[in-house]
Amino acid sequence: MSKVLKKKSFSIVSQNSTVIGFLTINAKYNYKITQNLKKVLKNLHKCSFYKSIEILSNLSNNIERAFILQIIYSAVTYAENNHYANLLKVWVDNIYIKKVVKSNKFLKKKSEKLENDYYIILNLGFEYKAFPVKKESIW
Repeated sequence: MSKVLKKKSFSIVSQNSTVIGFLTINAKYNYKITQNLKKVLKNLHKCSFYKSIEILSNLSNNIERAFILQIIYSAVTYAENNHYANLLKVWVDNIYIKKVVKSNKFLKKKSEKLENDYYIILNLGFEYKAFPVKKESIW
């Protein structure tokens, strides 16, 4: 089974009373990366949450579709629960695949293949209103 939420980082950009947050999530992908998956992930850049779900529902491979949907749903749920994100103002800022070599290439023989790990990195952007700061009373 794959790990969905491996590492989270959060950053904030404030504009007036509206706050824009960015959430980065790394997910380990244990299967082979197909060209179709790469194309679909390129199409998700700067898409809203609902549009990205619509694009992902057209993936023909059930494993790929379920895994990417699981990543996006869990990231959005985390943003809603912990950062009070508005679901209508959530978008996929960037999503890409990172390839990491799993074994030591110096210890392997030339004939043996190196195994690779793939990580899908999702940058999720969302907008929410900052909480009003209670003013201290003069009394």
